Amino acid sequence: MAEQHLAQAAGDERLILRMQLVLLRLGSLNPGASQPYRELAARMLALGDRPGSLIARSIALAAETFGDDMAAALAAYEQLSDEILALQDPLEQHAAMGPSLLLYQAAGNLVGYMQQACRMLQLSQEIDHSGMRAAALNNLGIAFFLAGDELQAALHLEQALASNDLGGWVRFNAVTTLADIYVSAGDYEKVMPLLRKWSFPEKSTELDGPNLDYFHVLGAEVFACLGQVDEARAYLAFLAARPEAQRSHDVLCFLAMAQAMVHQAAGRGAEAVAATDEALTLVQTMPRSELTLVSRFWSRAAELSSAQGNWEQAYRLMQRHRLLDQAKKRDMAAVRKVAAQFQTDASTRAIEAAQRDRLTGLGNRERLIAVGDSWIARGLAPKVAMLNVQRFNAINQALGQDIGDAVLQAVGERLSQACIRFDLALAGRVYADQFVLVLAGEAADVAGLQALASDLFATPLQVAGQWVDISAAWGLSYGPVHGNSMHRLMSNAEIALHEGRRSDALWTVYEPSLVRADPLQLSLISELKRAAQDDEFTLLVQPKFRLADNAVTSFESLIRWNHPSRGLVPPVDFIPFAESTGNIRGITEWVLRRAMQLSAQLRRAGVVSQIAVNVSVHDVGSAAFPGLLAELLTATGARAEDIRLELTEGAVMKDPATVIDRMREINAQGFEWSVDDFGTGQSSLAYLHMLPVSELKIDRSFVRGAANSSTALTLLKAAIDLGRNLGLSTVGEGAETEEEWALLRQLGCGMAQGWYGARPMPEQALLAWLQGGAQLAGG
Repeated sequence: MAEQHLAQAAGDERLILRMQLVLLRLGSLNPGASQPYRELAARMLALGDRPGSLIARSIALAAETFGDDMAAALAAYEQLSDEILALQDPLEQHAAMGPSLLLYQAAGNLVGYMQQACRMLQLSQEIDHSGMRAAALNNLGIAFFLAGDELQAALHLEQALASNDLGGWVRFNAVTTLADIYVSAGDYEKVMPLLRKWSFPEKSTELDGPNLDYFHVLGAEVFACLGQVDEARAYLAFLAARPEAQRSHDVLCFLAMAQAMVHQAAGRGAEAVAATDEALTLVQTMPRSELTLVSRFWSRAAELSSAQGNWEQAYRLMQRHRLLDQAKKRDMAAVRKVAAQFQTDASTRAIEAAQRDRLTGLGNRERLIAVGDSWIARGLAPKVAMLNVQRFNAINQALGQDIGDAVLQAVGERLSQACIRFDLALAGRVYADQFVLVLAGEAADVAGLQALASDLFATPLQVAGQWVDISAAWGLSYGPVHGNSMHRLMSNAEIALHEGRRSDALWTVYEPSLVRADPLQLSLISELKRAAQDDEFTLLVQPKFRLADNAVTSFESLIRWNHPSRGLVPPVDFIPFAESTGNIRGITEWVLRRAMQLSAQLRRAGVVSQIAVNVSVHDVGSAAFPGLLAELLTATGARAEDIRLELTEGAVMKDPATVIDRMREINAQGFEWSVDDFGTGQSSLAYLHMLPVSELKIDRSFVRGAANSSTALTLLKAAIDLGRNLGLSTVGEGAETEEEWALLRQLGCGMAQGWYGARPMPEQALLAWLQGGAQLAGG
C-alpha cells in the first residue's frame, strides 16, 4: 500500500519522503540501517517537514542499538524528546516515540522504557485506534517482562494478542516475548502452540530479524530441555542460515547457551563445555548484556556448569543469578510505581473528561459545581451568570444542525476568551443553548459583569464562512446573599434567567420574589430530601396492555408523596419545581431503587416484565447517571433489561446532542428507552431517527380528542404510523373509555395505558393483582 501511495505522490516531495520513510521502516533495523534514516531526516528538514524529520532521526538512533556507543545514542534521543513531546499531532508524536523503546531496552533503563510505553498508551487512546492500543499494551507487557514481573507481562501480552488488532512484525514480537515468559516459567504446554505456528516462516523478511532469531533460539532451548535433540537441531540449522549481522547482543549470548544445551542433551560433553564457556565469554565482552539478559540465562548456565562437574563456576553463576534477581525486584518496584502513577493520571484525565462538555470543551454542570464549591470552601463568593442564546432554535432550523453546533462552539470560545479578563473564572455549558460564567475575586463585580454581558456578542459570530448575529439573555446570582453552595447559586441564576425571559429582559438579577411558587410549594420543596430519607414517598404502578389480546405487557412506575401533615401530595405539586431547582435527582434515584427492587421481586416470583421509570433531562445530563444505574442494579439484584427509562420528547429536544450520546451510553448497559408524551415536543424526524429508543408513547391529548376531532384523529394515526414505520412499539396514553381503547386498536396501536385498563396501584398489590387474572378495569 505504501508503494501505491508513493506512486500516486508524484510532484509532492514531502509526501514522497514520508512514503519512503514508511517503506524503509517496513524492513528490519540492523547496524547499517542508521544512515538512510539520517539522510531522509535531513531532506525532510530541508523541506520544512520537522515532524517527519524527528521521526526519521528517532528511528536512526534506534538503529544504534547494534552499535557500541549506546549511551550516546540514548542521550541524543533524550535531547530530541522535548521537540517530540511538543508535536501537535498525536499520531506523529507516537511514531517519533516508538523507536525509543529499543534504546531504553538496550540500555537496561526499564523505568524509562515504562514511561515511554505509558505515554504511547495515552497517545493511542487519544487517537482512538484499536491496533495502536493493542501495540501499546504489548509495549507495557514487555516493560513488565524486562523488570521481571512476568505475571503482569503475560496478562498485558495475552490481552494485546487476544484483541486481534496486532499485525505483522508487531504481533510476532508480542508472541516472542510471551514465549520467553512461558519458557522462563517452564510452561512448555503453553509455548508449544506458539512454536508450531510461528517457527520456520516462509516469508521471514516480513518479521523483525532479531526477534525472529531469538524466537528460534527459544525453540532450540525448549526442545533441548525436553531431550528432543533432532527438533532442537532443526532450530539451530534455521539460525545457521540466517545473517548474523542482525543479531543483538542478547541473541548471541542465548544462542551460544542454546547450543551448549543441545550438545549436553546429545551427550557431547566437550562440545557442551566449549559452548557454555563461549556464552559466558560473550557476556564478558558485551557488558550491556548483563543488564538486559533475562535471569533464566544465568540459571541455565549454572545448570550446565553443574552437569559438567564445574561446581565452583555453578556456585558463582547462582550467586550472580540471586544478585540480579534482587536488582530485578528493585526494577520491578520502580516500574510498577510508574505504571501506578500512569493509572492515577489516567483516572484524573477520565474524571476531567467526564466533567467536560463534548461539543464545546467547556466545563459541564458537574465541573462548574465542583470548582465553584472549592472556591466557596476558600472563603470566596462566586458570582454565577447564566445565559441563554436567543433564537437558537430558529438558527438551528434555518441553517441546519452542523451550523447550530458551530454557533454553540463559537459562543463557548467567546466565553473562554472572556474568562481571561478575570483572576478566577470558569465557563461552562449546562445544556443545549444555555451557558454559565462563574467568577470570583475582586474584579468580578456586578457592574463589570453586566458590561461584559453587553459587549460579549456586540459583534456577530463568524461560523463556517458566514456571519451569525446573536444575542443572549442573562440571569445572575451571587454568594453568599443568594446561596452558600454552587447548586443553590446555579438554581437561582436559572430562575432569574427564566423569569427575565418572561418579560424579555436581557439582564436579570435573582431575588426571592422571582420564585413563582406559593409558600406551600416552597415549604414542600425544602422537605423533599427528608421525604426520601424517611420513606414518605409511595410507589404506584400502572399496567400497560397489549391491544391485540388485552394481556399485560409491562408497567409504568409513578410516585406519590404521603406528607405527614399535608396528606397525599400529587406529583404536579412538587415534580416541576424539583426539576427547575435541580432537586429532581434524589427523587429519581428513589423511584429507580424501588422499581428495581420490585422488578427483582417479580422475577423471583416467575413474572418477567419491564417496569418503566420517568427520568428528567437533569438526570440524563449528568455524567454520573450511568454509574448510578449500575450501582443500583448491583444493590437491588435487578436486571437492566427489566427496567425501561422514559424521557419526554421535550426533554430530548432541550439538548439533543448531549442527551442522545448519554442515552446511547445507557442503552449499551442494557436499559431500553421510551419517548414519553410524543407529539408535544416539536421534535424533528431526524432526531427521532437517531434516538436509541424502542417505544413511542403517544401523549394522552391526542388519544382523548381523537374520537371527536378529525384533526386529532389524523395526528393520532400519523403518530402510530410513524412509530410502526420506525420499528418502534407504540403506546396510547390516557385511554379511559372503551371507545378510546377500541380506536387505538383499530388504528394499529400496539399497546394502551389508562384507567380503562387499570388504575395505578400500590407496588405491594401488584403481584396479587397479576395472580388474580389481571383483568381490564373497564373504565
